[in-house]
Amino acid sequence: MTKTFRSILSLFLAVFMVVSLAAVPSSAISISKSSVTLTKGYQTQLSVSGTSKTVTWSTGDKSIATVSSKGKVVGKNPGTTYVYAKVSGNTLKCKVTVVAAKITASSSNVTFSKKGETKTITMTVKGSHSGLTVGTTNKNVVSASWVKPVSWNGDKIKINLTAKGTGTAKVKVYLKSYSSTCYKNIDVKVGNTNDEIFGDGGSTSNNNTSSGNISILPYTKNVEVTPGGTYTLQVYSTNQTNTSFSVADTSIASVTAGKASDRYRNYTIKGLKQGTTTLRLYNKNNTSNYYDVKITVNGNQYYEFYTVRPTVQSPDKVMEIRVDSRTTYYMIVPENYDPAYTNGLIAQKFRMYSYYEVYNTVPTTKIAATDTYYEFSHTNSKYTYGMRYVLVPDKYDKAKLNTAVAKYNGRYEFWTVYTEYPSNAGSWDGYVEKWQILDPTTGKMIDRYLLVPIYAYDEARIQQIKDSDVASNSAYSQYIGYDQYPSAIGTNDQCIMYVKNGKNKYMIVPKDGSGRAKANDAIAKDTGIYEYNVIYSTAPTAGANEKVSTIYWNTGYYYVLLKDKDQVPDQNLAIRYANGVKDD
Repeated sequence: MTKTFRSILSLFLAVFMVVSLAAVPSSAISISKSSVTLTKGYQTQLSVSGTSKTVTWSTGDKSIATVSSKGKVVGKNPGTTYVYAKVSGNTLKCKVTVVAAKITASSSNVTFSKKGETKTITMTVKGSHSGLTVGTTNKNVVSASWVKPVSWNGDKIKINLTAKGTGTAKVKVYLKSYSSTCYKNIDVKVGNTNDEIFGDGGSTSNNNTSSGNISILPYTKNVEVTPGGTYTLQVYSTNQTNTSFSVADTSIASVTAGKASDRYRNYTIKGLKQGTTTLRLYNKNNTSNYYDVKITVNGNQYYEFYTVRPTVQSPDKVMEIRVDSRTTYYMIVPENYDPAYTNGLIAQKFRMYSYYEVYNTVPTTKIAATDTYYEFSHTNSKYTYGMRYVLVPDKYDKAKLNTAVAKYNGRYEFWTVYTEYPSNAGSWDGYVEKWQILDPTTGKMIDRYLLVPIYAYDEARIQQIKDSDVASNSAYSQYIGYDQYPSAIGTNDQCIMYVKNGKNKYMIVPKDGSGRAKANDAIAKDTGIYEYNVIYSTAPTAGANEKVSTIYWNTGYYYVLLKDKDQVPDQNLAIRYANGVKDD
């Protein structure tokens, strides 16, 4: 009796355990985050709950984010990918968006009145703190060092700048591993009572105080202003009391001097009429000691939108902005205008952003819902410092992005793929490797360029970059006309052929024929020809004796171009047209 009871109890417990285990639903297993945004170089920890079994972690794109066997995710480069956790037959995922690392400074422009002065700048570093470096372009002008003891306050760290001698220089704070993409430049200007500071247009007289000279240095040597507009010019002088000014043509511009503050004084320049004149800043006790500033008064304002093309004087330029096929605007820009600034103005006014264009503000309107943007800190000294942004599609071409950034920066990097020939290849003693790929968005063969240092030429590395570039751009898209027959076609697709300018072209379409009308639209757009008795999803324009017939088939309306106004399609025409049968 006791043995039988124990057997029944054991069986009951075994069944209970099986039922209990089976009752745990897979939905109880979950990942700690479904999406996360990381700064490049930063990390976050993911975990899986609801199971005690081993989790296998993986990432969709290691170049964007990596994940360890314990679920630690590290942002590598700007972009979006997924991190996957596989456990007990379930695959969980977390969307990971990596944004560019960023370095900012409490001041981007530092001026010293004399050597020996020291100023402290606070740097904010969003991204990896490892390898942060500070340097200067001219140690004879300014030195830069970390404030000691070197310590971080969150993302903030301090540096000391010390004036060493008269002149200008740049202090660069950068992440050593990302020196070309994550950095901050600080412009430094050092004046000295014992030296004369002159730029282009300044006096070339003896530069020392014993001869009665003083140092005069305006913030810029060229001022551009509109009629009725004003410009505030800051001028540094070692002796503001003895510094005076004159205007060559007072009918073009007027100048008013403000109160001096230490060794600085602001001058208000007002444009009166279109033309060019000169502002001379000079030493009242020695008129051969001077500095000239060119003033240009433009008849039209920069960066305004005009419906009629304005006339400008060189070196100003006129940009033509095509909003659509019937609407065109114009904008006047100075010779060295910042294209990111003009692109931002145009995009904000017309709500139209383009892929692979550089903007000075974050794109607020997307072309597709999955679009994102690439953020970088530029290195072109012609433009105002700050972050720049490039709108890119979800699966963007990195070579196109690299080219947009390089053209804006005026600098091409080694071991980077571009869509244009690197303009500074010769000056860098660089060798350019060239190959072609099939552009999946246009169906055409396009050139690729790789800048390789001659002193570190590596054939294996070159081939690896080539193979990676070709592989990442090998996908074929539907409804694109290709010049060559696709090498790989999906199981649910088929390839059709058509003729353009006597040459065969190829197009991928759904195998079930559901996209026949859409394919005909794409062919007509590519060739510029609408054929008779072919179904289209958009209505073609009929000629004098032609006729467009509207038909209903399946769940929508379609259009057929007929060569005769009196032609009457039969009752089965819609089906035959939909299947690509022509009535010739």
